[in-house]
Amino acid sequence: MREHDFRKYLKKHPSPHLPELASHAHCVVIPSYNETAYLPEVLDSLQNAHDGENTAVIVVVNHPAGADEGSSLELLAYLEKVSLPRVYPLYLPDLKGGVGEARKRGMDCFAASRTFQQLKESIIFSLDADSPVSKNYFREVFGAFSAAPDAPGVLIPVRHRQGKTREQERAIREYERYMFRYAEKLRQAGSPYGFVSIGSGFAVRTANYIMAGGMKVKKAGEDFYFLQELVKQSPLCQLTEPLVYPSPRVSERVPFGTGQAVKSLLPGGMMEDIPDKAFDCLAQLLDAAASPDGFLLTESKIIPGDTTHFLEKENFFSVWRSILQNTPPTAEARLKAFHRWFDGLKTLRFLHAVQNSLTSKG
Repeated sequence: MREHDFRKYLKKHPSPHLPELASHAHCVVIPSYNETAYLPEVLDSLQNAHDGENTAVIVVVNHPAGADEGSSLELLAYLEKVSLPRVYPLYLPDLKGGVGEARKRGMDCFAASRTFQQLKESIIFSLDADSPVSKNYFREVFGAFSAAPDAPGVLIPVRHRQGKTREQERAIREYERYMFRYAEKLRQAGSPYGFVSIGSGFAVRTANYIMAGGMKVKKAGEDFYFLQELVKQSPLCQLTEPLVYPSPRVSERVPFGTGQAVKSLLPGGMMEDIPDKAFDCLAQLLDAAASPDGFLLTESKIIPGDTTHFLEKENFFSVWRSILQNTPPTAEARLKAFHRWFDGLKTLRFLHAVQNSLTSKG
C-alpha cells in the first residue's frame, strides 16, 4: 500500500481524534450498546491477559438512532468512573449503520492515530462487549502474526459460554456445530473461505484493514463481508484453540447471527445442514478452476450438472473468459482471480442453489 492510499482512506473516512492512542502499538475495538451487565467482565479479562500492556481498548458507546440513550449514558458513566488503564470510551450516539458502523468508527479512529510506517506492525483486535478472552489472547495472536508475516489477519477461535438452561446450552452447541461443519466442509472442498466469521473472533494488521476498505457498515454480518475482502489479499492465519468466550444469550438487536439463531433453536429446533452432495459439486468446480491446463470452464462435461443454471445466471462463463484473458498464464494467478470473484457470498449462494436443485429432484 502506498502512503497516498493511506491518506486517501483517512480523508474519505474521517474519525474522532483520541490523542492517547498514539502511545499504544495496538488496539482492541469493542462496540457496546446496553452492555453494562457484560462489559466489566470483558475489560477485566483484557486487563489480565498476558502481553497486552501496549494495546489500547476503544469501547464504542452508542445507541441506535431513536433508541433510549439511558443505557449508553450509564455505560459511559461506568467507564469514566472505573478509569481502567488503556481503556478509552468513544461516545458516538445515534449511529444508523448498526454494529458494523460502530466497529468501523472505532477501527478508523485507531487507524487515524498511526503513522504510515506503523501500519504494517499495528494490530487491530475485533471483540464484542459480551465476550471475555483467555489470558493467552494477546500472546497467541501476536505469536501467530510473527510466525506468518504475510498474513493480513488472524482468525481467533471462539467457544460460547455455557447456556443458563439446558435448552439454551443445547441451542448454542447446535449453532456452533452448524458453523464449524460449514467451515470445515468449505475447507475440504478447497475454498479459501472455509472459516467461521464472527465479530469477536479476528484480528487484522492496520495496513490490511485499510487495503480491504475498512469495516463494512452493516447492521449484521459486517464480519463476514469484511473477512471475505481480507482473505482476497492473502490467506488468513487460523488458530486452533478457543481464546474468546461469547455469551450464548438470545438477542433481537440484529436481523441474523448468534442471538437470532439461539432464539430460533430454543424450542428444540435443529439447523438444516447443506448436504454433502452440494459440497461435492463445489469441490468439482474448484478443482476445475484450479486445473493447470487452463481450459475454459464452458464445457458441459466438466461442470457439475446441478450448477450450470446458477453459473449461467451469475454470468460466470463470460467472467471466466475475462479471467483467462486478463491474468498471467499461471494456474496460481488464474485461481486467485477466480476466488476474488467467486467469494464467500457467491459460494454460499452456489451451495444453496445446488441444495434447492437436489431438493426439487426429490
